[in-house]
Amino acid sequence: MPRGSWVVLTLLATGVARPAVAQQPGPLEPTGGPPVSLESTPVTPNRDTSRPPPILGAPVMVSDRAPQPSVAPIGFVDAPAERKPQRGASFGAPTAAASFGTPTPNSTATPVPTTVVDSALARTAYTPPGADTVNEFLTKRSELRDEKEPTGPKTPKAESASRKFGDGFEKIFGARNGEWFRSDHMFDGFISPLSNPFLAEDPRSLTEVRPIFIYQKVPNDQRDFRGGNVSFFGAQARVAITDRWSIVFNKIGGVSVNTGSGSPFSDDTGFAELWLGPKYTFYRGEDNGALVAAGLQFQLPVGSKATFQDTGTLSLVPYVTYGQNFLRDFRLGSFNSIIASGYSFSTDNQRSDYYWLSAHLDFDAGNLHRFYPLAELNWFLYTSSGKAMTIGSEGRDLINFGGQAKNGLLTGTLGGRVKITESAQFGAGFEVPLAGPKDLFRYRFTLDFILRY
Repeated sequence: MPRGSWVVLTLLATGVARPAVAQQPGPLEPTGGPPVSLESTPVTPNRDTSRPPPILGAPVMVSDRAPQPSVAPIGFVDAPAERKPQRGASFGAPTAAASFGTPTPNSTATPVPTTVVDSALARTAYTPPGADTVNEFLTKRSELRDEKEPTGPKTPKAESASRKFGDGFEKIFGARNGEWFRSDHMFDGFISPLSNPFLAEDPRSLTEVRPIFIYQKVPNDQRDFRGGNVSFFGAQARVAITDRWSIVFNKIGGVSVNTGSGSPFSDDTGFAELWLGPKYTFYRGEDNGALVAAGLQFQLPVGSKATFQDTGTLSLVPYVTYGQNFLRDFRLGSFNSIIASGYSFSTDNQRSDYYWLSAHLDFDAGNLHRFYPLAELNWFLYTSSGKAMTIGSEGRDLINFGGQAKNGLLTGTLGGRVKITESAQFGAGFEVPLAGPKDLFRYRFTLDFILRY
């Protein structure tokens, strides 16, 4: 083959093998931006678009392997507009690595501007697991609402007229015990006296209804009635205004008089006198278990004439009553005592006047506040006789004859009280004379049932 033919073939082979070098001297200029990294945001470099693109197209850098170690930048990435020295000093400048394709000498990791990284982080801010965006929204809304509300002192609501009346009443008569008209339950270990129920008053402030039945046998040798009996059937009522003040209705009911054979008086039944008045508990020893109260009873003779319940005009009975708990640490139970005393004087000369004294002692078995055996003493001493009748006897707490009274009578009672609950109690006792003239008193049964609030 001629020498010229060999020269032509050599030139053609060289041009096919390196077309880019033959067309454009110097280093290649990549087009289409820097390689894309899976761990960073793509960066679009600023380049001169006035130069025509290469004939064979832009070189493509692909890699399916991990990015290669960083080398010096090639020069297609713009210089960052502003750099944060703190981040660069701590973690080094951010770089962009090839995402795919086969690595080439020019496809090494390159620095990325900090402004691009900051914007990417702002768009992909991390939300911790469990973050409650709805709760944050409600919290912000609540804060905005609180800012709109006035921060000054709130205007108090107007109190009702009944509330103001109750507060004023409380200031006058003392503090109420939890609720209006509720009994004083600070001393629930006590029980009320049983015999002499219309005079021997419990020192506590109570709200209750107490049905009472009394059967009293008259001695056969009594010259006026010659036997027979006198009975009472009715009730008592108490209203506790506060834990100190209370109103007591001592006697409400009827009296039945049944005479013996040969008596000048006939049998009859009618309304009893009405006894009532205020009571004030002026000492409440919550630490030592003591109570002291005083009251004034009005005996109104508004009952039946046939049963001697209309004698005179009025009797006033001031009284004092003292209660005490003791031996409270005794294993078998504790004791309670109540001593009450007063004097009944009439506002005219028709009714008889007398002094009375009652003593009560009970045993709280096992300190269970359930069963209370009791013993009581009652003494009546007449100091002046009335002028309403010529009868030679008196009837103690059941009848004021206004007759020719004799000296005092002492009686004793044995019985007990059972608390079904504190609100429901039952009592029973048997009373006999111990000393003095018996008058109309041979013996007496007393039954009561307490419904307490």
